[in-house]
Amino acid sequence: MEEPKPVIMIVDDQPDLIDGIKLILEQEGYEVWTATNGQIALNRLEEAFLKPHTPDNVDKPSKILPDLILADIMMPVMDGYELYQRVRANPYLNHIPFTFLTAKVDAGEIREGKKLGVDDYLTKPCLPDDLLASVEGKLNRTQQRRSLQAQFTDDIGKTPAAGIIFLIALIAVIILVIGVTVMLTLAIAG
Repeated sequence: MEEPKPVIMIVDDQPDLIDGIKLILEQEGYEVWTATNGQIALNRLEEAFLKPHTPDNVDKPSKILPDLILADIMMPVMDGYELYQRVRANPYLNHIPFTFLTAKVDAGEIREGKKLGVDDYLTKPCLPDDLLASVEGKLNRTQQRRSLQAQFTDDIGKTPAAGIIFLIALIAVIILVIGVTVMLTLAIAG
């Protein structure tokens, strides 16, 4: 089975910039979703995680949610800061790496973005190589996390009785302690 393409969501109110970044990412083999403000992006994300699993998408988690969000900060309707906070507050979305790609270049603004906990902060104009290095780094980390999750899921699937055996052993120890306590109490009382 062919590996699904990583999905990257670009959120920016400048269509020309979206088109340029989209072209760069698609040439590298990524699937790209776009939104022109934070509210549209949030609606699309919420719609994606609420989408019912079908036989066509059940084995394709990257098709359900993006693997990375690249967002501008200064946008109408909902800015990048609010989008970031809403994504992080949502338990179904907060695992998605989030990068600011913005014209805000002041050191204080960059520091503010980093204080929020954003995964990366790139300034416009951004060289394609810098953009791709950031994207690849975030996607590698996401793939490592998924591999680790799959390993644990597989281990649990191979030894489902391990938890039950532990629970039975724990119950046996508790019963033994209760029995010894009862016998000591009877011996002392009798």
